[in-house]
Amino acid sequence: MPELVEPLGHQDLIAGLVRSARENRMPHALLFDGLEGVGKFRAALWLAGALLCERGGDVPCLVCGSCKRIQSDSHADLFVIDHRAHAQNAITVDFIAPREGRPKDGYRGPPVEQFLALRAAEGRGKYIVVREAEAMLEEAQNAFLKMLEEPRPGVHLFLETSSAGSLLATVRSRVVPVQFGRLTLEQCEEVLWRQKPFRKVTPENQEAVTRLVRIAGGSPGLALRLHKRAAPAMQVLIGDALLGKRSAGDISRELFELKGEFPGKTPAAERRTRARIALDVGLEVLTDLERAVAGVDPDQLPHGLVAGPIAASGRFSDASSRRRIGEAWLRAREDLGLNLSPEGLIDRALLSVPRHARQA
Repeated sequence: MPELVEPLGHQDLIAGLVRSARENRMPHALLFDGLEGVGKFRAALWLAGALLCERGGDVPCLVCGSCKRIQSDSHADLFVIDHRAHAQNAITVDFIAPREGRPKDGYRGPPVEQFLALRAAEGRGKYIVVREAEAMLEEAQNAFLKMLEEPRPGVHLFLETSSAGSLLATVRSRVVPVQFGRLTLEQCEEVLWRQKPFRKVTPENQEAVTRLVRIAGGSPGLALRLHKRAAPAMQVLIGDALLGKRSAGDISRELFELKGEFPGKTPAAERRTRARIALDVGLEVLTDLERAVAGVDPDQLPHGLVAGPIAASGRFSDASSRRRIGEAWLRAREDLGLNLSPEGLIDRALLSVPRHARQA
């Protein structure tokens, strides 16, 4: 269900688009492009909400009938394509145009073309918002292209993506890009404190938020996903292993006991996902360790909270030792695709740390 939430960090950008729309200068098709999880989809909904709002201000009032209908997913002049909300892995042509023989497990809702066949119900234009436009299959993109090539009066299309290069060149050539930057760490923290897992201020949540905003690098959406997948706790455990505070066996066991969401259709697939995330975190920590040893300020590194103390310990002053460990972790990550034991691969990576670095 669409939510009208102020896109923190992007207010000025959206206000400028609202003004251009009021002056009839806004292009009919915009591509909201930028890093994953920085609020592009929310910004697109916020822009549509402001332009549909009955009060005609620069932002949605959130209390008029139009704003309430948006938030109850019942506004006749707003169509949101969100394949994940419909439990779909991609945006198929069924989202765009009607066709016979839809798959039973596919999208069953009305297509965009049906929405466009009706006049604007409230006289303030019609708006189409596409979440993760890069998920459109080629057939869907070709069907969508017709709307871009033949713009209809009063119809605006907002496509959101974090991978513009995945779109067909013909689609990209018919939209005007709007670039979204990273949020500051302070803005990212503010967004996280508004989310359900962190609404209660505790020392544990404070530490988690501090780690998440650093790791996610200004992307609240990525930070929330990393939280669900226990990335901060994995970072701490891997740091302990590299500092020699805990044995490889203890760290491995705890990595597989961490609570979190690890997608997979079977328990084995879930363990493989868990191992992939842990190995990715480990490789990122090792990358930041290289930077810290080279003299980069740990405060400027995503994993600096862990890499800094490791670099300062002097345990990995030997470049060849760091290289061997990095290669071992990389091989373990690559071997996940060979259907080997996830636990065995994690053990192999942890045991690559030389004895002098594992012992306290």
